[in-house]
Amino acid sequence: MYIQTKAIILSVIKYNETGAVLKAYTAQTGFTAYFIRNFFKSRKIKKALFQPNALLEIWATDKNKGQLEYIKEAQAIYHYKNIHLDYNKLNVSTFLREVLLESLKNEQADPELFEFIYKKFVALDSTDFHPDFHIYFLLELTKYLGFFPDYQSEGKYFDMQNGLFTPDIPPFQYLNAEETGLFRDFLGTIFATKNLLNINHSGRVKLLHILLDYYRLHIEQFIIPKSVKILHQIYD
Repeated sequence: MYIQTKAIILSVIKYNETGAVLKAYTAQTGFTAYFIRNFFKSRKIKKALFQPNALLEIWATDKNKGQLEYIKEAQAIYHYKNIHLDYNKLNVSTFLREVLLESLKNEQADPELFEFIYKKFVALDSTDFHPDFHIYFLLELTKYLGFFPDYQSEGKYFDMQNGLFTPDIPPFQYLNAEETGLFRDFLGTIFATKNLLNINHSGRVKLLHILLDYYRLHIEQFIIPKSVKILHQIYD
């Protein structure tokens, strides 16, 4: 059985001498791994089409037996114009892709989640670069992953495990009063203005690591991307 679905390519891994395994998140099948024979040798395969972050329409098998699926045909649904020419955008797109690879590995199909990812990558490519883009992306993604913070709760501590603010020190992982204030202010900018606001250098570094720790707490075996180190160059 073949299906037609939109997909974002998250990784391309060499398999044997000539084949490749592609990991993707698709609107209809969720996180899916595909095998392409002779990927590295066949001239008929447009390798540039399957680069990481590629936004595609694919025709592929859907056996749903826990095995590798096969892509029969693919075409781009969006052609990047600026990401690969802008050092900052390229670094952010790499980081976000690695976060998605870790976050979506057990995710089922969710067309709304795919649409969110699609629109965000198009926006990163087509609008002026904003140094806090990836931080807002991480927060908004938690809405779809099921652990968006309860910003209406009250308290001077943020309970990382339960995702809410509390007046008492939580028994497990939490943010101290200073970190909680920063995190609450950050949440407030989203709901008060609906715009991206510039965060200072120190705040940006702290918020990024707060969010990554939050992801690691709520997603089993989440590994913080190595590319996070490169992002610090954007902070300077």
